[in-house]
Amino acid sequence: MSTRGEMSPRRRRTSPPPASLPDDDDMLREILLRLPPRPSSLPRASLVSKRWRSLVADPQFQRRFRGHHGKPPLLGFFLQDNISCPFVPMLDPPDRIPGARFAMPPPKRNIIIDCRHGLVLFLCPGPPRRLLVWDPVSREQRHLISPPELDSDQLFIFNGAVLRPAGGQGCSSSHFQVALVARDGACTRV
Repeated sequence: MSTRGEMSPRRRRTSPPPASLPDDDDMLREILLRLPPRPSSLPRASLVSKRWRSLVADPQFQRRFRGHHGKPPLLGFFLQDNISCPFVPMLDPPDRIPGARFAMPPPKRNIIIDCRHGLVLFLCPGPPRRLLVWDPVSREQRHLISPPELDSDQLFIFNGAVLRPAGGQGCSSSHFQVALVARDGACTRV
C-alpha cells in the first residue's frame, strides 16, 4: 500500500490452462481399447469423429481389441425345430441383434450339427448328403459334399464340428475345417 491512500493495483490470479489430452493416437487407442466388448461399443465410438472412426476401423486395432477382451459375448443361439432354425438373441438393447438378421439360408429343412467360431454347420437332407457351412454375419455359404464313405444309408452322422484355425477370428468364411463322426451298426468312424 502506498502512504497517500492510493490503492495498489490488484494482482490478477492466473489459472493454469485447462488440461487436455495430447494429440496422440497411441493414447487414444489405449482408451478405446478399454471400451466394453459389446457389439455397440466400437460402432458408437466411430461416430465421434473421423479420427476415432479410422482408429477403430483399423484391423490391427480390432485384433488388439479382441485379444484384450478375450471371448466375445454370446449374441444368441439357433433353436433347432422341424421347420426352421430361428436365431434367439440374448443381449439387451442397444446390443441386441434382431433374430431376422441371422435368418437361416434356404432350404429350411437343414439340420444344425454345430455352431462355433461364428460359423454354423448344417447337414442338408437328401442323397447325396451335403454339408453347408454358413457365416451368419457375412452371409457367406460354402457347400460341401460329404465323403463317399459317409454317404451310405446305413451310416448315421451323429456329431460334427466346424473349426477355424487358432487366432482365426476375423478370417473369411473360407478358412475352416469340418470334423464329422459317423457310426453304423458295427463300428464308429471318424
